[in-house]
Amino acid sequence: MEHHVKKSIAALSSVLWSAVLSLLKLVVGLATGSLGILSEALHSLLDLMAALGTLFAVRIAARPADEDHPYGHGKVENLTALAETLLLLGTAIWVIREAVGRLISDDPAALRVDISLWAFLVILVSLIVDINRSAMLRRVARETQSAALEADAAHFSSDIWSSSAVLIGITGAALASQVSPDSPVYWLLIRADVFSSLVVALIILHICKVLGSAAINNLMDKTDSVLYTRLSDLMKSQMPTYPMRGLRVRSVGNSSYIEMVVGMPRDMHIDTAHEIADAIERLVSNNIPGAETLVHMQPEDSAPDSPDLLIRRIALTQRLAVHSLRLLETEQGLLVFTDMELPSQATLGVWNVPIQAFRAEVKRQLNAAAVYVHIEPSTRTLSEFNDPVPDDWEKRVQAAMAELKAPAPTSICIYTADKRRVCFVSLPMESSITVEQSHTSLTLLAEQLTLKLPAVARIVVVYE
Repeated sequence: MEHHVKKSIAALSSVLWSAVLSLLKLVVGLATGSLGILSEALHSLLDLMAALGTLFAVRIAARPADEDHPYGHGKVENLTALAETLLLLGTAIWVIREAVGRLISDDPAALRVDISLWAFLVILVSLIVDINRSAMLRRVARETQSAALEADAAHFSSDIWSSSAVLIGITGAALASQVSPDSPVYWLLIRADVFSSLVVALIILHICKVLGSAAINNLMDKTDSVLYTRLSDLMKSQMPTYPMRGLRVRSVGNSSYIEMVVGMPRDMHIDTAHEIADAIERLVSNNIPGAETLVHMQPEDSAPDSPDLLIRRIALTQRLAVHSLRLLETEQGLLVFTDMELPSQATLGVWNVPIQAFRAEVKRQLNAAAVYVHIEPSTRTLSEFNDPVPDDWEKRVQAAMAELKAPAPTSICIYTADKRRVCFVSLPMESSITVEQSHTSLTLLAEQLTLKLPAVARIVVVYE
């Protein structure tokens, strides 16, 4: 069911029940003279007006964005919630004024309440209705992120407490006739109804504070701290190479509008930057439903080289290839240890000068205590294969993958240079696994495929 349909049904149900309860409470309140029930009647009448306003608001909020309202019409729900707050504030002020007037009055009739069975029945019915209605409204409000329905739910949740207070008040007023007027208990019981009305007023004032603050914050586009933190953590965990330099978030109805400034290298091509911005927008929309994101890529100067990057740059100046860098702060100072690739048939004497130059430069620039190099043969050159590639090679790879119960490959590509060949088997990306897990599983799969398939090419398994 569409969100706006759910909200309309919930709001209409609220209107009907508010009308019934308002009429019942008003009739019984006038008949008994109970200020507690009358205050509840006024509360329910204002709830009826608020429910009508909510019904109007959710229908307006359901309208799509247009040229005059590019962010949609969702703010009307916050305006309605603010109007409800003002109505409730007026009710609380009237109830307090009336209660104080009765308490300080010299007329004994000001405290008299004619309690009947109907007074108890209407309050009990009100309690049952409000418990069910507030639960229904709160559920729909959370599903649809409706500020107006959330305000209604809060109203009717407070009605549960205020009706309970009134029930206690009229019970005390009914018991007053059974107690001697000279008893101290009589003084309390005869005023129980008025005290219950003050409790109702205080509950209403608390609701005014909560709903008013929420409505004003939304209308003033106050940043949602929870959403802000969630976005910051999302970018740090999923896009660590693109630092977030600025973030603005505004909520309109059940939609969030996010403006994000992200840093990028100054020399990055504009097409690449645009693709990265699209990827960030997809990331946000996938994790925060209903969010519309605009990403501004801000060019910035490259950060200073890290020790790892500096070592690699030094290696390149000497025409050397290094990997598996390790840096360790020891009691004797910084220790640098790296693997270095050299042609497998080369003699060490030929490469001794560049190796020593590399060690000296790393030691000098990093102020290292020691630099150790582990030399190993380069694996960058592909082996030669004499057998031709079978015509059904792709089918054989797919069959081998199925036998190994591996994911279905997205593509199988083989490249040839004379007798040197390499076959790339691409798999769907698994975003949740670690780099270590990925390397282990892909390496193992490549080894298993090599054993199962004819030796016609080097097999490399990669993610798409």
